[in-house]
Amino acid sequence: MKKSLERRKNYYIGKKFQKKFIMKFCALVIIGSFISGAIIYLMSKATVTTIFENSRLTIKSTADFILPAVILASTVMIISIGLATIAVTLFTSHRIAGPLYRIEKDVDDVAAGDLKKTFNLRTTDEMKSIAASLDAMVRSLRSNVVAVKKIAAELASMPASDQAKEKMKKLKEELERFST
Repeated sequence: MKKSLERRKNYYIGKKFQKKFIMKFCALVIIGSFISGAIIYLMSKATVTTIFENSRLTIKSTADFILPAVILASTVMIISIGLATIAVTLFTSHRIAGPLYRIEKDVDDVAAGDLKKTFNLRTTDEMKSIAASLDAMVRSLRSNVVAVKKIAAELASMPASDQAKEKMKKLKEELERFST
């Protein structure tokens, strides 16, 4: 129990996937900011604003007057929403990439012949249904291999020719590669 509390969380599991995922959302924030700034600028271009600058009355187009504020607001928005987007997408992608990484490792074990493997994910993980389906598949494979091993053992105990005994020996060796 203590080891699981001290274990460091690895937020970058599928680094390539997570980087692409985060970059797409950050690009979306930047594009949205530029579009909203452009719309505000274009909508205010046809109006004029009067201001007092250095004790003088100045008349400017509203677009030229608010352009520095729009740029500053867009920059602040890009930075703040960008940071929030990075955090949210990092944790969201971790909830996807983490279970996929775990399933990939378990599938590798099954491919190596370990039919005792179970696909355990947290109840909050998104890939729980896939893990359950893979578990059912491995259970089915395990029961089929056990049945074939049983039949092979029965055949091996029966009288047979030397060639048949040699083939049975090879069959038995191949079946022993599976851990059931």
